[in-house]
Amino acid sequence: MKELNNEYKTWLQTLGFAESSVKSLPMYTAEMLTWLKQQNITGANQTCTELSRSITAEAIKTFFFHWKNRKNKRTGAGLSQSHINQGALAINNFIRFLKLTGKNNISLKLEREESPLRIPQILTLPEIQSLYEATHNNTRRVNTTAYAQRDRAMLAVYYGCGLRRSEGNSLVLSDILTEKKLLYVRKGKGSKERFVPIAEKGMQDMEEYLQYGRKWFLQQRQKPAQITSEYFFINLWGEPMKDFAARIRQLREEAGIQKQITLHSFRHSIATHLLQGGMDIEQIKKFLGHASLESTQIYTHILNELSC
Repeated sequence: MKELNNEYKTWLQTLGFAESSVKSLPMYTAEMLTWLKQQNITGANQTCTELSRSITAEAIKTFFFHWKNRKNKRTGAGLSQSHINQGALAINNFIRFLKLTGKNNISLKLEREESPLRIPQILTLPEIQSLYEATHNNTRRVNTTAYAQRDRAMLAVYYGCGLRRSEGNSLVLSDILTEKKLLYVRKGKGSKERFVPIAEKGMQDMEEYLQYGRKWFLQQRQKPAQITSEYFFINLWGEPMKDFAARIRQLREEAGIQKQITLHSFRHSIATHLLQGGMDIEQIKKFLGHASLESTQIYTHILNELSC
């Protein structure tokens, strides 16, 4: 049973699924395989091949009905719709894995139900401007200029270019194509690459950080001779900076913004502002690196909500 699920995990990796999916999807199928064994639907000592062939469409449907109607083990409440949909996704891909590897020819697709639309936190244009202004009011005792420059570079990357958190964290110096005013996103979702345009002001902020602020952070390293860093965003130790929560919290307080915001709030905000400004939804899809237009359509719903 474990061997079959490990093969499924390897298959997901080979197809380029996101690291989070490679980790989470087999957890759902492991629960299904355990349940099938407990119900004597599959044998206890079957080989991987025998186990694959003993799984039927009817058995999967029976498990899924049982599973989505059970209580959450931690809270005692019912499973959320998003959790159920993720389980359906995991099992549908598992069925696909069995078919494509010749282990079983099951013909079944579990239907995923639409979850209630959850509108993400969006910042207004004046609030974005307030955050930029707040970078000039840094109250740190140490080099306020370097921190301010990095903060503005953060806003340029995550708001101006709409990058996901992981994409921005992975940026290295060679990804900043200053002459072409482009960002090269080499580690997008699903291992997809793309080029993202940088606005004039964003490019200016990023270059300023590169020329002055980033160099100051590099000089604070305790072992400069032994440490080299090609990452764009670095901390006081010259290491990749991956957590901007404290910086966002300070800027939010300086700007007098009450909303709870994260790096992803910047991505949602720029997409909404571009749509408000008249950019075509297909162009926004490419800008954000979405695999399907369906993911981008949420911003039309956000606009409708904001206009109510």
